[in-house]
Amino acid sequence: MNGSNGYPPGGYGAPPPQQGYAPAPSQQPQYGAPSPYGAAPQQNPYGAPPPQNPYGAPPQGGYGAPAPYGAAPPPYGQVQYPGQMQMGGMGMGPGMGGMVSPKNPGLAVALELLGGFFFQTFGIGHLYAGNIGLGLGLMFGYWVLMAINILLCAVLVGFVTWPLTWLAFMIISAITANNAAKAANAKAGLAGF
Repeated sequence: MNGSNGYPPGGYGAPPPQQGYAPAPSQQPQYGAPSPYGAAPQQNPYGAPPPQNPYGAPPQGGYGAPAPYGAAPPPYGQVQYPGQMQMGGMGMGPGMGGMVSPKNPGLAVALELLGGFFFQTFGIGHLYAGNIGLGLGLMFGYWVLMAINILLCAVLVGFVTWPLTWLAFMIISAITANNAAKAANAKAGLAGF
């Protein structure tokens, strides 16, 4: 029901386009530019929300890195740093606090035995296994006992106690280094190592 002037009744809708009118190309509003007609600039076409990264990931070039192809994104709230990989549901990366790599019990025992045999230094296997306090205690404790044994060599007793002390440290430190490496793996949830 058009009125007598060709417009819908009640003033609904826009007036019909005029023949031959189009703004000059230089006058056409650009995306995001102020409109020459006094309207607010158009921020996003059709009212669509701005594009966002999937899974709530941080923007590219920001502090996070995208997950490698085929890998699941990190859990919500956990930032994946460049060079970090996922293993067994646990992030592992260089210099990451709280992240532990698997410890080889055989290597811990070998470090204890080789250090004790060649350098008279025990505790290296414990340091490798992450048991810093016991490793340093074995290292300095053995050196103190060796100093006492050297003094006891003056009365010939040190010639018996020195080899016995060395043998006791070889056996005890190797067993405890093996246990420390296994305990570190169990604590980190890496029971297969």
